[in-house]
Amino acid sequence: MDALVAQAIAGDRDAFAKVVERDSPRLRAYVACRLRDPEAAEDLAQEAFIVAYRRLAEFDQSRDFYAWLRGIARNLVLNERRKLSREAAAREELLAQSAGPLWECDGPKSSIFEALARCMARVSERMREFLKLRYDQGLELAQIAERTGITAGSARVAHVRLLRSLRECVEQSLAGEPGP
Repeated sequence: MDALVAQAIAGDRDAFAKVVERDSPRLRAYVACRLRDPEAAEDLAQEAFIVAYRRLAEFDQSRDFYAWLRGIARNLVLNERRKLSREAAAREELLAQSAGPLWECDGPKSSIFEALARCMARVSERMREFLKLRYDQGLELAQIAERTGITAGSARVAHVRLLRSLRECVEQSLAGEPGP
């Protein structure tokens, strides 16, 4: 049994501070290997210690403390990845929602809208129609599938690929690189 952890469980804050000092480098490295953002990794490692401190009473002292702590960190990393995935999907959705009328807009445009208009010019007529159905008419993917004679799964795949392609094209255009 880990004496520092036992002292921390008994309420010794200094002992827990020593546990943090001892295990922090390993835990930060563990989290950093699983996230691309070093700042987010640092924050999640700290959050793991906070969660562990709050749940010390639940810790089974017959087990390895670091393994328990790493499990907490793993769950936080998974939650962060889900959050980032949802945020990325929301950004793509917003980009696509704004894409509909932009390629037809004659008014002044910011650089991102100009890049989007250039990228939309490269989209096939079939995919442009897909976007109009989705964002101008507000149809669900299942409705688009039915209307265009493809499966719902094919509509989802086409939607994801189209949004990804537009996003990459806009990013490349803004960076001054030739688009796809």
